[in-house]
Amino acid sequence: MTDNLTHEPVLVEETAALLVTDRRGTYVDATVGFGGHAEKIISMLEPAGRLIGIDWDPELIAIAGTKLSMFSPQIKLLEGNFANLDEILARENIDSISGILMDLGVSSLHFDKPSRGFSFRLEGPLDMRINPSNPLTAFTIINKWPYEQIEHLIRICGEKFSARIAKKIVETRKTKQIETTAELRKLIENCISRRNEKIHPATKTFLAFRAAVNHEFENLAKALEKSAKFLKKGSRLAVISFHSIEDRIVKETFKLMKKVGGWKLVTPKPVKPSEKEIIQNHRARSAKLRVIEKE
Repeated sequence: MTDNLTHEPVLVEETAALLVTDRRGTYVDATVGFGGHAEKIISMLEPAGRLIGIDWDPELIAIAGTKLSMFSPQIKLLEGNFANLDEILARENIDSISGILMDLGVSSLHFDKPSRGFSFRLEGPLDMRINPSNPLTAFTIINKWPYEQIEHLIRICGEKFSARIAKKIVETRKTKQIETTAELRKLIENCISRRNEKIHPATKTFLAFRAAVNHEFENLAKALEKSAKFLKKGSRLAVISFHSIEDRIVKETFKLMKKVGGWKLVTPKPVKPSEKEIIQNHRARSAKLRVIEKE
């Protein structure tokens, strides 16, 4: 099922150039995905350099393992959530690292594989779990959670018609469970019309449910806090975000780290993809790279 799926990593050259400051150091790709960033980073290291790749999705760990097999002496892939970065590194007896990368984008494996239920473009079950062992699914939220919680989730992701959509969901499920991405998409389309806007009407609502299922915002905050403890002097933390909520969390966290002291912003303004990259990879259009360094 994954043979025909591809994923084009974003800001690869820029990220590696800003992240790697010690070619003999140990680096962590905390969201390794298909291994695109990891491949570039490890190619820049000397034989003594090392990379730890982490991902919450066991399917992606397997794919990355195949892609990066040629670097096996220098790389180790581990299944886990970056919110548990401290526990993962402790098991590997690692107490300091030279750099950490967090790419917060959802992989093409999730968006382009209907059975994962991430995309409103493809009909599939309302799943949206990055890790299949996660007990919470979008189906459960949509069909079981109260109106107030559903409305809140959708509203904080920037959907101005959150009340209308949440009300329609609750009304619909009284007579029939909402089971597929196509059903949810049609429900949203019937609620609101956005013919003049660039994004599909269902975009922010699908984002809201995906983020809730995978605890994305909470896990990001935890990962940022825990990663800072492992970075040594001159080491860097790089984060690629794809929507405003994530970017705000990263921006405010970095600002606080700088204010407390011992950190300097490598990127006072976020690095964005070039027009050429956006043309080649449409999903890169909203990416923002922020980097901070331990002084």
